Amino acid sequence: AIHNMLGHSSRDVNDIVRAGGMNAGYFWLHDMGSLCVGIHLLRNDVENCGAPPADSPACSICVYGDWRRAQVREHRLLFDRLELTVASPSAVALETWRAGGSLDAQAEVVAPLARLVPTARVAAAVEPDGVFRFAFPGTPSVHKGWPIFRDLAARFAHDPRYAFIHLASTPVAGSLAKHHPVTVTAERPFAMRQALEELSIDAAMVWSLCLETFSFVSYEAASAGVAVVTGPDSGNVAVFAGQGEHGVVLPDEHQLEAWFESGEILKLARTRRN
Repeated sequence: AIHNMLGHSSRDVNDIVRAGGMNAGYFWLHDMGSLCVGIHLLRNDVENCGAPPADSPACSICVYGDWRRAQVREHRLLFDRLELTVASPSAVALETWRAGGSLDAQAEVVAPLARLVPTARVAAAVEPDGVFRFAFPGTPSVHKGWPIFRDLAARFAHDPRYAFIHLASTPVAGSLAKHHPVTVTAERPFAMRQALEELSIDAAMVWSLCLETFSFVSYEAASAGVAVVTGPDSGNVAVFAGQGEHGVVLPDEHQLEAWFESGEILKLARTRRN
């Protein structure tokens, strides 16, 4: 089973597999590294590109463009010489991989990393103080949408309708969002979900700028009764948020800001969603 090829020679991997008397296996779509050296499919690390043809003008203006052909060529050596089944954590990731490349797999399978199931747990009582608690769960990376959350927290810092909370192991200097320490470990695998429940978070911003092949935090949020707020380029996050009542997919950050300005976002409050 091949998890990721970054830093490895396809020729060496083929030789090792063959020396071990093996030929068939699985290639896991952890990210889109088999389509481009820019594994997140972000043109110049700024915007989603959707993996256009390698000879397209879009690739010619990207910092990863010159390396993309070599990246795909190396992966083609794997797929040509081994009998690989592509395993994807979501259907949208598999569709993107299939549309953006020309690698021939023996078979394809979608294997989600988690699923939601009904439980007998009773959510903690929510104090009706009228404050909408909006959280950013996880690492404050640019491609995860942190700058958008940071700017929202700064603009509405003194608005009594809202409270902005960052759930992560370490705080971010200069952020006006309140930091709440959360670290998921083998001993505390549900630490994020527990924090979301205990703090009575209304909605969580999972605004990835790139295609997420799965997104554990979206499932953690939904299982804690939290609405997922995301944008259109977030891959499986957008698919998940659009299912049932898991959340909302907004067209861009300007619409998100407008929702906070008008108070439309308050419709996602825990008490209103029950």
